[in-house]
Amino acid sequence: MSDPIDVLIAKALIARVTTPNVTSPATPIANPYVAYTPTVGLAYLDIRPVLRAAPENPSLPFDGSNIFRGVFQVDAVASDGGGESPGLRLASLVAARFAVGTKLVAGSYYVKCNKIPTIAAAVKDAPWVRFPVSIPFVVITS
Repeated sequence: MSDPIDVLIAKALIARVTTPNVTSPATPIANPYVAYTPTVGLAYLDIRPVLRAAPENPSLPFDGSNIFRGVFQVDAVASDGGGESPGLRLASLVAARFAVGTKLVAGSYYVKCNKIPTIAAAVKDAPWVRFPVSIPFVVITS
């Protein structure tokens, strides 16, 4: 039995961050709803749960394509007190992995990155600083 589309989408997005790792040497990654204890002083990526918008079916007979949209967020987390550059550099690497036009395989569908990822203002979360990267996506089924 195949996974539901929401599971396929999440797996495809997470795999883009983790396989291969965004950085070399590999940056530790915290996955959604999986216990993770960060190492003080060591930057890491915190993958957040996928934010889903309401699905759409724009066809008149309602038997056409379905559209699934959402935002995938990954926080680049760096030690507080080290300046803005380390966290912003890591956030930029994440954003680059999801450039406009990126297509990810999700079962028999494609997850398409249809807009430029956004790196939000840094948020202090002592002893860390988080740089949220928001990645908009769309999946159109037929």
